[in-house]
Amino acid sequence: MARVAPVNPSPAGNAVTNSLLARVMGRCPDVLEAFGRLDATIRFNGRLGGELCEAVRRATASRVGCEYCASLGEREPPPPGPDERRIGLATAFAELVAEDPDGVTDAQFDVLREEFDEEEIVELVAFICLVSVAGQMFGAVLGLEPAAPAEAAAYQSVLSRGHERAAARRAPGS
Repeated sequence: MARVAPVNPSPAGNAVTNSLLARVMGRCPDVLEAFGRLDATIRFNGRLGGELCEAVRRATASRVGCEYCASLGEREPPPPGPDERRIGLATAFAELVAEDPDGVTDAQFDVLREEFDEEEIVELVAFICLVSVAGQMFGAVLGLEPAAPAEAAAYQSVLSRGHERAAARRAPGS
């Protein structure tokens, strides 16, 4: 059971806004709003793309120790395609940051630069540190229990729709 009781789900919410993490963070609405805005800015309006961000979130969840976050989707190998290398590099880097942030080296940034420009690297590090690992640490410290399979599926469905809308906005001629 969570160490802090969540607020009640919002009838107008969805699987993300009514997630256990959001409902516990919702005890401080300004904090939840700022956290949600940062997450959405990078995940749906950033340059990295939602699929890469979700792969990063999945890669760090178990390492950080948030049972709830880990239950929302397991780490998977990057799908074959043009973003395969980028996703692989981003998830490997995220795992390193989650395990040993002091162990990150200039050489690892040089490898990132093979696939990411400077702005994308800043966005990646911001997502890893300020959204993924921070949110997962929040969940681990507060003892959030794993999501039920139906909740995890609904969460992934909401993210998929958000990723599709973001991709449509970025498409040429949109």
